[in-house]
Parts: sequence; C-alpha cells; structure tokens
Amino acid sequence: MIRYADATLANVCALVDAEKPAWRTDAETRTAAIVAAGAFSKGAPSWSDIKAIFMRLQSNKCAFCEFPLGGEFAGKATQDVEHFRPKNEVKAWPNKAKKPSYTFNTGGTGSGYYWLAYDLSNYAAACKACNTARKSNYFPIAGARGAAPNTAAELNAVEQPYLVFPLGEADEDPESLITFAGLVALPAHDADGHAHCRGRVTIDFFALNQREELWEDRFRTIYALFDAVEITKTNANPNRVEIARRRIEDMTSIAGAQAACARSFLRLLEADPQKAWDYYVAAEEFITDNRKKRAPKLG
Repeated sequence: MIRYADATLANVCALVDAEKPAWRTDAETRTAAIVAAGAFSKGAPSWSDIKAIFMRLQSNKCAFCEFPLGGEFAGKATQDVEHFRPKNEVKAWPNKAKKPSYTFNTGGTGSGYYWLAYDLSNYAAACKACNTARKSNYFPIAGARGAAPNTAAELNAVEQPYLVFPLGEADEDPESLITFAGLVALPAHDADGHAHCRGRVTIDFFALNQREELWEDRFRTIYALFDAVEITKTNANPNRVEIARRRIEDMTSIAGAQAACARSFLRLLEADPQKAWDYYVAAEEFITDNRKKRAPKLG
C-alpha cells in the first residue's frame, strides 16, 4: 500500500466538478435526505459515475493491495468504489470465520456511517478481492465508534482506525506503517503501540500475505528490479544502463504494480545486497513450489 498524494479532497472535488458538474449538488441533496432518515437508502447520484476519477488518481491499482486493475475501458468491471467507512451497519471484525484474534479491542459493531455515503473523502477505488470479499461492512477501530454528523477527520481523532486510508494526506503514510521482507508484508514498527497494530491489522484484514495473485505480482516486481539494478552496476553499455534506470524509476513510482514492495526491496538492495539476494532466492523458491502445487495433475 502506498500514498496517492494527488488524491486530496480538493483535487477530487475539482475533478468531479469538471467531469460531472451536477454530482456534488445531487450528493448534498441525497445526504440531507439520508441524515433526516437516520439511515442509508440508495438513490441518485451514483458513485459509479465518478469511479474513473479515482481509478486515474490511483494509477488503475487497488488502493489497498496495489493489484493492477486495468484502465477505463476494461477496469470499470474489475474495480469498485469502496466506502472506507461502511454506509450500512458495521460488523465486528475479526469474527469467528476471520482470523486471527487479537489481544486488543477492534471496536465491535456499529450502526454504520450513513451520513458519509456520498462523501468524496470516504471513497477509494478497490479490487473486488479487497472490497467485496474482505472490506464489506467491517471497520475495526481502537477507540469509541463515532456518530453523525462527524466528519472523517473528526472521526479519525476519536475512533483511531486500524485500517489505513491511502488517498491524499489525511492519514499516515502507509509506508510508514507497512514494510516488506521480500514478498512478505510486515508492520514497520516493532513495538505494540497503535502504529504497529495498524500495520498488523491492515495486513491481516486485506490478507496481504495470503493471496496468490499478490505473491506472484510482488515476485515479478522484485525479479525485474533485481535484474535492472544489476544492469546499472555491471553493464558497460550506457544505453542499457539508462533503460534499466528508467525501469527502476517506473517500478518504484506511484504507477508501479507493487510500488511499496519495490521501494522496500530497492532500499534493501542499496543497504544490504546479500540480504536482498537471500530474500530473492527465498521468493523464487516459494513461487516455484507454489506453482507446482497448483499445477493440474494429468493422466
């Protein structure tokens, strides 16, 4: 997970106004009706109408797992507009079916954040594996569950959410909370403070260390990155070196398929090449073994 710094609320509002001029006015009208009723009910406008804006701001990647999801032609079918705080009743997380268990409080249930259903600061584009299968109506917090009409900023102060919101600069930088050891996502803080717990819960919540598509994606990233760095160190052809440098810049940019993993691995390559090599070998062995297990048995 990385921060999408250009996706500030001001920028999002400006883009929405430019592309869907009536959307925010319609959203205000709809929100007033929802607040008066004290519960969410669906109606115009549709958040799907502005999905492409979030897709572009996130370089067509899931906000939470960084999996590439295609551009506007095909990507609209693979991406959802995710409500960071659920608009409907909040379910307790983790439940019996969703491990692990924690020694700290994760907030329990709640009536839902219906007044934020059409709040642009509560939106992100997410893959169906993160949004539908995992995020659903869960929202674990360390503090007390907030209520209407608190804004997202006010709620953050009271609730101390465990999940990280990566758009704009309203929340902590995800890379200050989550790092990588090869393919494996880890909390960036060792202590048992809130920062450590945020990293741990976010990793567990989105199954960042269990999903095969993410293992494969990260392995392709560190494989290509390792190769590109080696070229910059050993190749005498200046053109190849320049191409390799551009590849490194692209993989570690906001548009990189697994930019957080790539940036972490690049830092390790610079600081401790032997340890980076060990992680690379371990990752290759893991991916190879996993592919063999999944291969269909013929005959």
